[in-house]
Amino acid sequence: MQVIVEEEPPGQGARWHSALIGRRLLLAVMLAAAEAVLLLLWRPAFLWVLLGAAVLLALSVGLLSRVPPGLGRDALLIVGGAQAIVIGIPLVLGFGVLVAVLLAIMLIAGLVFVAVAKRR
Repeated sequence: MQVIVEEEPPGQGARWHSALIGRRLLLAVMLAAAEAVLLLLWRPAFLWVLLGAAVLLALSVGLLSRVPPGLGRDALLIVGGAQAIVIGIPLVLGFGVLVAVLLAIMLIAGLVFVAVAKRR
């Protein structure tokens, strides 16, 4: 007994989807880098940039469950990933600067404590 399965050949959308599966993160990073370059050239207010990125991230995450698998969902994943990077990098850098400032203050306080203790 032979089983014959008739299947239509994949269309252009399916080929694009299979090509994008492994490259989503790379494309998101490239999109975030392009956004960063444009932001450095355009110089809008930083809070507006974060607000816009947060709105785009919320929209892309909200639409993921409503869009069927394929190119649309891939595009939403790429845009959402780029916006997460645009929001995440400044937050991580800001946290790093905050930690560095706190460590510097603690070091200065320690040096002052040692200097006062030696004077007595």
